[in-house]
Amino acid sequence: MEELHFYTALLAEKQEQAPEEAEYLDEEINILIHKLKFIPQEQRPSVLIVQQSTGFQPVFNERLADIVQIAGGKLLAEKFDNPGIVLVVQESESLYGEIGILLEDDLLSRTTALVENQIFIVQKSDLGLYDDDFLADVEICAEIVQPKYFIYGRQGQDWVKFDIA
Repeated sequence: MEELHFYTALLAEKQEQAPEEAEYLDEEINILIHKLKFIPQEQRPSVLIVQQSTGFQPVFNERLADIVQIAGGKLLAEKFDNPGIVLVVQESESLYGEIGILLEDDLLSRTTALVENQIFIVQKSDLGLYDDDFLADVEICAEIVQPKYFIYGRQGQDWVKFDIA
């Protein structure tokens, strides 16, 4: 597994400020990592995260890269990298009226994610924004990226599968 730079820094900060919180976070993250240790990197799905608020532009940063990696995937920075899974971060209820823009995108329409109907709506507009939500964000992504291994009860509450009819 690659270095988890953001997570390592977050954990160190929490160990100083809230040792009990840090211990719980580390324990939970290690469980996820341990469950997935036998899945080779090349077999982990590639994940593209796009935001409704930016016209479905890809989002990539170190925090989200660590979240997706811990969840069992590989975060992509660009849509032309052929994602296996697309996560759409919902900003408002108008998403379902606007999602056609994403589905008709020339590059995305030919990706594995769209061809295999692997589009998911994350109903948490602040995905990957707050340190205190790091574990919850990992759990959301883990349920989507590795559904055979993780069930946290967040489907229907924090995310839904978008079915292309």
